[in-house]
Amino acid sequence: MVQFFTGLQPLEAGETDPDRMLERVHELDRSQAIDRVLVGYSSTWPHNHATAPFALAATEKFSPIVAHRPGVMPPVAAARYFATLDVLARGRLAINLVVGGSDKDLRRESDDLPKEERYRRAIEYLDVIRRTWTATDQFDHHGDYYAAEAVKIQTKPAQGQVPIFMGGESDNAVDFGARHADLYMLWGEPFAGTKERIERVVAASERYERQMRFSLSLRLFVGDSDDDAWAQARAVEHQIAAASGQFLRSSSTDTSVGRQRALALTEEELHDDCFWTGLTKLLGGFANSQALVGTEERILNTLGTYRDLGIDTFLVTTGAEAAWDPTLEDFLARAKKELG
Repeated sequence: MVQFFTGLQPLEAGETDPDRMLERVHELDRSQAIDRVLVGYSSTWPHNHATAPFALAATEKFSPIVAHRPGVMPPVAAARYFATLDVLARGRLAINLVVGGSDKDLRRESDDLPKEERYRRAIEYLDVIRRTWTATDQFDHHGDYYAAEAVKIQTKPAQGQVPIFMGGESDNAVDFGARHADLYMLWGEPFAGTKERIERVVAASERYERQMRFSLSLRLFVGDSDDDAWAQARAVEHQIAAASGQFLRSSSTDTSVGRQRALALTEEELHDDCFWTGLTKLLGGFANSQALVGTEERILNTLGTYRDLGIDTFLVTTGAEAAWDPTLEDFLARAKKELG
């Protein structure tokens, strides 16, 4: 069954009253189309270790994907935190492990490891977390990055293990995902690139005798006609261009392979039938800036092709903020029925 995720910044910049956050969260809790909500991570954003539990306590089925950086707390502390939160969430939790593409953003939180080494640390980090969740007896760990003794936690995740989602384009990222990811999160690409990326990750995961599921992140501009959809997309493009840096964009210090791959797509604005890179170019290769533009039928056909390639989950947003819009609800409900 195809699933749809979306993204949420629960507490927006400068907000000091949680009521608007609760409105946004309750709106998503009522959605029949959205299965999970990504609550992202940045060293400047409100901390999702606070906003995600707050949202869970106020809802019945809101299911967050809490983005988490391996360097911000020791692995046993992280295992204990997420196990406890999963129990309190009645098994609604997932984790998006983010190694980080911007050295500047990581150094802000005192993490100065080079990127290649961050992936090696992340493998050890999740080795310890998964063992902490599943061990029946206490254990010691002495690794390259972490040491812990007499490890044992009293509360295990409600799901046995909290699902781990991650993405990344470098060889180190693919190996990391092949070892530990339950869902590999891909940025939007045309069909050929998506097929190549899926095959690469599947080959890596098979070496570890694991099966992999895939999600694809896209902004949707759905109109009653193609002209209507393109009018929406161009209006957002003009809004971002006129805002002089108001909207999140990739930093020039982001050296990730994914960003470079996204920027390479912008040499052509339109790919396949309705894959559009106008916002990707404008936002410097920012994640989730790739879009589909067209009528319901056109976008459904495109999603169906991605489904045939092996994508079973789509992280969808829209607008200049790459946010959830309830006007997508009916379309996504139809997509769930037709895509199966």
